[in-house]
Amino acid sequence: MDLPVVEIVEETPTTKTLVFDLEGRPFRFYPGQFVVLEVPHPETGEKLRRAYSIASPPTRRDRIELTVKRVENGRASVYLTTRVRIGERFRMKGPYGRFYWTEKLHSRIALLGAGSGVVPLVSILRYIRDRDLGNVDAVFLGSFTSYEEVIYREELLELGKLKNVRIALTLTREFPDSWQGYRGRINREILSREIPDAVERLHYLCGPPGFVESVRGTLLDLGVDRRNLKTERYR
Repeated sequence: MDLPVVEIVEETPTTKTLVFDLEGRPFRFYPGQFVVLEVPHPETGEKLRRAYSIASPPTRRDRIELTVKRVENGRASVYLTTRVRIGERFRMKGPYGRFYWTEKLHSRIALLGAGSGVVPLVSILRYIRDRDLGNVDAVFLGSFTSYEEVIYREELLELGKLKNVRIALTLTREFPDSWQGYRGRINREILSREIPDAVERLHYLCGPPGFVESVRGTLLDLGVDRRNLKTERYR
């Protein structure tokens, strides 16, 4: 598909959401899946191909959203967060990936993400909200370096007001004086407190390899069956 950017949303100082118009094209996917985007690199004339999780839910039929965090020396992410203009067109392929959720898989889920790893997890939460899936029980744990870097901050507060969604956040580096959430990395104590019924849930882990491996190991120690652990590692 060749799609135009119709809106750019600043999520954090380093993260932006690009909204693409599907221009009437049918595009079916499951929440949690990703696409491959072709990104220009003007300095070399290259076309960089990068995988980005879909941020929008499947219920949003006319547009598709990709949330991109700027990575130091990341040629594609720097272009997408600093140089993209409204109306610019990009080639996109997909959807891809087995890291997805549907109501048929499990009604009790835990979504654990770090940094931009929360993007596919929020797609799942948006889908639950839009479909009004009251029979689903979801716990979301998000880890960020600072309050300013919490992606979808205001929306997460609103999603946490749903009766069947619980949101908890932790900051790992910088903490405002008013911060009342967790401090430090997601550990056994946080997991035990926020997901006391962990063995009964299907878990989705997404973020840097170190984060995914650490949380996965802790959940296994807590008795979670490895078949109930879905992982996606961001490089």
